[in-house]
Amino acid sequence: MALGLHSSRRNFLVGAGRFAGAAAAVRLMPGSAFAAEPGGAYCPPPSAWSDLAKAVKGGVLRPEDPFFADVCRPNNLRYGATLPAGIARCASAADVQACIQWVKQQAMPFAVRSGGHSYAGFSTTPGLLIDMTRMAGAELLPGKDGLVKVLGGTLNSAVYKQMERLGRTITHGRCDSVGAAGFLLGGGIGFNMRKYGMASDLLHATELVTADGSHVKADADTHSALYWACRGGGGGNFGINTSFTLETRPAEAVTVFNLTWTDKLPTVLKLLLTELAAAPDDFGSKINVTIPSRQEQCDKVPVSVSILGQLHRSNATLKEIFKSTWEWIDWSKSQVKENIPYWEGQDFLTETTFPYYYQEKSSYMRAADIGDEAIAAMFDWAAKMPATSMPVAFKFFQVGGAINRVGPTETAYVHRGYDWLFSVEANWWRPTDSALLIEQALEWQQRFYDDVNRRTRAQGAFQNFPDPSLADWQRAYYGENLAKLAEVKKAVDPAMLFTFAQAIRPA
Repeated sequence: MALGLHSSRRNFLVGAGRFAGAAAAVRLMPGSAFAAEPGGAYCPPPSAWSDLAKAVKGGVLRPEDPFFADVCRPNNLRYGATLPAGIARCASAADVQACIQWVKQQAMPFAVRSGGHSYAGFSTTPGLLIDMTRMAGAELLPGKDGLVKVLGGTLNSAVYKQMERLGRTITHGRCDSVGAAGFLLGGGIGFNMRKYGMASDLLHATELVTADGSHVKADADTHSALYWACRGGGGGNFGINTSFTLETRPAEAVTVFNLTWTDKLPTVLKLLLTELAAAPDDFGSKINVTIPSRQEQCDKVPVSVSILGQLHRSNATLKEIFKSTWEWIDWSKSQVKENIPYWEGQDFLTETTFPYYYQEKSSYMRAADIGDEAIAAMFDWAAKMPATSMPVAFKFFQVGGAINRVGPTETAYVHRGYDWLFSVEANWWRPTDSALLIEQALEWQQRFYDDVNRRTRAQGAFQNFPDPSLADWQRAYYGENLAKLAEVKKAVDPAMLFTFAQAIRPA
């Protein structure tokens, strides 16, 4: 979750495809004639697939069809071995409704995908993959004072193009292949979030197909509890969202930058985390501490600290914001572009990713809790990384500002009152990296995460970075909002048609 690899991918995602792919799977119906065959295969008769193909105007792909493997490939190849029995390429809400009716009739598990960037593989299934990418587009709503309607299968790249045409913007991320749905439903982070709030804070309405097959609109006046839940409650929990109506802002000139430090790294990181927390809301950033790959380490490539971000027009200059770290920047590896058109600046910041293997763990921190011992421990853990064939990073996405001016229970996105969203990644490539090495890397990641969280009193986890190894994910993702989310789930999906490994359960 989501609007992005070397060590810096999966950054500001406008990501459900964090904008990150929403996912769901249906529980098998007792006594169904089409329950899984031995070995886990789901085998509706050919006539059932023919019926689905007639009902879904966007078309249905089967494994023998051309491009089937390309369409079903997820961004996280860790889950690429799970191939669907079929792919429904929905082009309308009616197509989505037909899919829901069909999977209930056939007792077929399913998943929903827009961008396919679910970190934990929740947009994969052995059953029916409901592919939303043909249901794409974004348009300005006439007479609605800058409101834009984004269809549920739209990728970030299409959102960017339309926003640029309109001279508008939202809180969005950097990866152009992420889908809008999961990004928005899980919260949605980006360089604008300190100025405008989370992407979900800008959501005025959404339309979705619910478990009973209805196509409903949820906003502050109609289905208000469902609307509340869709503003941070995570993709795949309450239905299949077919559109989002978003508040936009004028796209104005920005200064963009990519700065690197190669010396005094613990001191630099501590100063960045402390000083930047007081930056104006016009400033947005992401700090990367990059740990080189195995080959890079053999080539003596060192660990580095870098920061990517933007500054809207402000009374403060970059030099004033960076204060004591400015003089230590390695300008041979750094770049600043001052006061350029907004969407030209986003071209500088945009990241194009590719499928690979990874796991990410996240938590939220306050700058005042990040002491010298915690910083030293981070670099000690970096030195202990069992190097794989890919670089990794631990990162700090700058939150605060407008995000913290919304109460934790005003929307389903509960993570308010923090300065930094911390994450540590494990990346690898198969078959280059052995199973043992991957196991060691994941163990290192867990121990790094646990130790740093303890030292910084970090809390929670970002639901757009779903982590399959996370203990007590319910509280980590949703905190005090979990009980209300469970009540919404009970109201719209009591039988838990929409379910997956980390799905909210009905109260």
